[in-house]
Amino acid sequence: MPLTEAFEHRFLFVTGKGGSGKTLVSAAAACESARLGQRTLWVEMTEKPSGARLFADYRPDYRPSLIAKNLWGMNLRIEPAIEEYLSILFPIPLLSRLIARNSLFQVLTAAMPGIDSLIPLGKLWYELGRREQGKPVWDRIVLDAPATGHALAMLRLPQTVLDLVQTGNLAERTREIDAVLANQELTGILVVTTAEELPIDETVELVNEVHENTAYRVHSLICNAMAPDIGQMEVHEFESWLQGNSSLSGDPANDRIDQAFRDHLSRLEARRTQQLELLPRLSDLSVALHQCPWMPGISDRQRLIRLSHVFQET
Repeated sequence: MPLTEAFEHRFLFVTGKGGSGKTLVSAAAACESARLGQRTLWVEMTEKPSGARLFADYRPDYRPSLIAKNLWGMNLRIEPAIEEYLSILFPIPLLSRLIARNSLFQVLTAAMPGIDSLIPLGKLWYELGRREQGKPVWDRIVLDAPATGHALAMLRLPQTVLDLVQTGNLAERTREIDAVLANQELTGILVVTTAEELPIDETVELVNEVHENTAYRVHSLICNAMAPDIGQMEVHEFESWLQGNSSLSGDPANDRIDQAFRDHLSRLEARRTQQLELLPRLSDLSVALHQCPWMPGISDRQRLIRLSHVFQET
């Protein structure tokens, strides 16, 4: 399945183990969506956003701000989201701010399990439904969701809330959030991993938990930082050269490369072999599997550009 099929969904929920590159993948997806002419909102959920490192002249804020043509960004934090939600319930601005900043209210909300997930999900539901002049404000929203453990808690939360609360405003909003996440035409869940034991363990657990204990589905797995494949035509010559034999190409310059370089390439080849041995565990999940290349020695902005190209090429 081409990775471009992700753009059939208006809402992309991108998660993965910390350090897997999920933020870069989500940003690359947002960039490609914008390049396709879609008004796209890229959303982070963190106290330490990465947007300023990835995009020049962009300063992450709770309010959406323009990054580039057709691309906006925001940092979805819990405190301003609660204030905004209260401003809808209590349309007197001073009253809603007083409630949100009341120390007792803050203690109560901090003690409520899942409130830090439910309120942001409600904000995303609101943004997906926002319209101006009869048209959706956003053609697509790409969420750089929390890492696997917190993301799984977010995805479990709607059903947990509905098991406890059947009526009222909270139940109504939660059903609407649940309907968005369960709508496979509207929402695409993408999981980013690397071909290493622990990230794959977490990915397998996440996918199985989502499929077995929620009404949602993971649509794509993205295996990031895959070591390069030299191709089958050259493999025997390459292996012979790594072992110290002369290059079969007849180029004397190849024979003068020092042993340290051969050793380095040998380690890379061993890494690639190990990665390929682990990939079947992801294939067994029966979810579309894609690969993104390892890109060492370049800046995150350069990686972002190249990952955007990967979205175009797959």
